[in-house]
Amino acid sequence: MLGVGESFADHLVEGVLGQGGMGTVYRARHPRLPRLVALKLLHRAVSQDEELRRRFIQEANVVARLEHPGIVGIYDRGTTDGHLWISMQYIAGIDAARLATGTTPPAHILRIITDTADALDYAHSRGVLHRDIKPANILLSEQDSGRGPRAVLTDFGIARLLDSDTKLTATGTFTATLAYASPEQLSGDPIDHRADQYSLACTLYALLAGRAPFAATNPGQVVAGHIAKPVPRISHHRPDLPAPLDDVISRAMAKQRQDRFDSCAEFAAAATAALHGRPSSRTAPTVLNSRTAPTRREHDQWNRPSPTLFDSQPTPTWETGGSVYPAPMSPVGDPPQPSGRTAGIAAIGTLILAVLTSVPVIFGILDLLTGRVKGRSYDATGETVVVALIFGAITLLFAGGAVALLSRRRFGRFVVIFGTALAALAAAGMIVQNLTDGGVLAVAVPTLLLAVTVLGSAISPSTGRWLAYRPTITDH
Repeated sequence: MLGVGESFADHLVEGVLGQGGMGTVYRARHPRLPRLVALKLLHRAVSQDEELRRRFIQEANVVARLEHPGIVGIYDRGTTDGHLWISMQYIAGIDAARLATGTTPPAHILRIITDTADALDYAHSRGVLHRDIKPANILLSEQDSGRGPRAVLTDFGIARLLDSDTKLTATGTFTATLAYASPEQLSGDPIDHRADQYSLACTLYALLAGRAPFAATNPGQVVAGHIAKPVPRISHHRPDLPAPLDDVISRAMAKQRQDRFDSCAEFAAAATAALHGRPSSRTAPTVLNSRTAPTRREHDQWNRPSPTLFDSQPTPTWETGGSVYPAPMSPVGDPPQPSGRTAGIAAIGTLILAVLTSVPVIFGILDLLTGRVKGRSYDATGETVVVALIFGAITLLFAGGAVALLSRRRFGRFVVIFGTALAALAAAGMIVQNLTDGGVLAVAVPTLLLAVTVLGSAISPSTGRWLAYRPTITDH
């Protein structure tokens, strides 16, 4: 960790803003301009992974093109001393997780949600999902004249770098993110912009109630709550809040995404109307926040009519949270498919091992057919059959694992890891026991190197991400 006064990538560090599973964020001085920046350094485990590096650069470029007052801006990125880093806009203030639940007026909380909803709708219109909406990722800038703190969304696009295969997220951070994750994220289903809306509704609930909707110490209970349990009523924790707000939150947190609001702004508008006692109904999308139909019909089973210029109903953007960005809203897909090169290396190497282990089987069968296993003073039939059966089973194990891995079956990865680990141990044992036998070493050493290479490729996080990838939208 860098200390105050140290320099990194020509930035002068002034303090630590926070730490997480991906890295550490510092408050630092810009190297050439008289401004403070938030300098995020990614851990070496992230920086040294080729696939993560590629995705980090790609997504930093995407997020850098988002120009919205409610989204933290990106100034620069690079690699220094083996660390990926990114220089971002510094927001002087606190994050929403530090708000005092009992003393923060609900109207102020709704303004935070409205600001965040507008930022999300803008990002969704540009094809970017956040995937990790929670109070800690909503920064509150210092109070402007005439209104309360301005909400600014951070960590855009970075969240999708984390998955179950990278093992980079600390347990506490993982549990905290679970508290705001949508059912489709937890189920491993394809997601679109409505997953961010679900998390935003969980955030509203947490800011009003002082606890997440399905708070529990056991992560399994949290997951079960999101997937199967009814949404708890906010009025149980805050009797002072109007009952219609329960219905708005329940709809935004519907288990089926097609039952939610069309956009985050529509959800924020309905929540604001419920808080102030104004009637709220499902109005037609306006020209400003209209969405095109989903590319795949199974994403939305409701057959809604397309919005037109004749039935649009413009509404005040501050009171309703309507987006002021006239880009069409459409379901947002996942990033491009991860490279399967590492998984391919593992599968091809495993097939080579299968060919090698099939050699004793072939020779054993030939010996049995030609009768060479029997002589006047010996009979090696039983021993030959046993060896052939053992190596035959190993051959099938390798071949089956390779085919399953290429077919994107998770169990294929485990079979390859198990089989190559045994092969590496066996080859290492042969080397140790036959250090002076050149013939044995000529076979055992290449086998060991091949097995280690295959094992490393199979356990690589890149292989895990390739196996876990599921495209949201299929081109026809």
